[in-house]
Amino acid sequence: MKDRTEALTLAEKVEPAATALVVVDYQNDFVAPGGALDKAGLFSEASATVHGPILEAIGGARAAGAKVLFLRCEYNRPPDEPFLSDVWLDQARRRWHGLYTDIPVCVPESWGADFYQDVRPEPTDLVVTKHRFGAFQGTDLDLVLRTNGIRTLVFTGVVTHVCVESTVRQAFFHDYFSIVISDAVAGWNETWHTTSLDVMDWGFAEVVPLSRVLESW
Repeated sequence: MKDRTEALTLAEKVEPAATALVVVDYQNDFVAPGGALDKAGLFSEASATVHGPILEAIGGARAAGAKVLFLRCEYNRPPDEPFLSDVWLDQARRRWHGLYTDIPVCVPESWGADFYQDVRPEPTDLVVTKHRFGAFQGTDLDLVLRTNGIRTLVFTGVVTHVCVESTVRQAFFHDYFSIVISDAVAGWNETWHTTSLDVMDWGFAEVVPLSRVLESW
């Protein structure tokens, strides 16, 4: 492969046996009315527009024989909150509209931490719990992927410019091919969402619409 003169095609990258569809943080606190982002004034209707495409992508992956992997956040564990460092909380106090300080986010076993509506794993799917924006940080994600023979990650979910981009960057640094489905990711700031897609496509991933991935499967 190192001797190739041209980049791999999309179809070559997303060969089902070596591909996992990744659903990033599609949890009530980030997507649902009444969730943490909504309480912080950061709710976006864009999250609702990707619900259908995410379900379609999951169905397409399962039908093709690709793995489906759900990422989920867990942060606050009152009263000791072991996953919220001083650095994390300082940034939260400075910029994050009360999230993690005044507004709990993805408390384990809470409604906010649960997956949103019918976007949820089946018994044969993979699930990785994370405590930082990037899913490779402090988790067994890399081991899970390599154990299952995965070399390509196809990304859906939220938030584009936060956890999606953070994990895409880490995936690139871990030498995974990354595909971001442009119409199956969303963020609460449209400008940042669009810029994030541009940045990821330039440096870390291939950004394509869902239709192209489904055609390849």
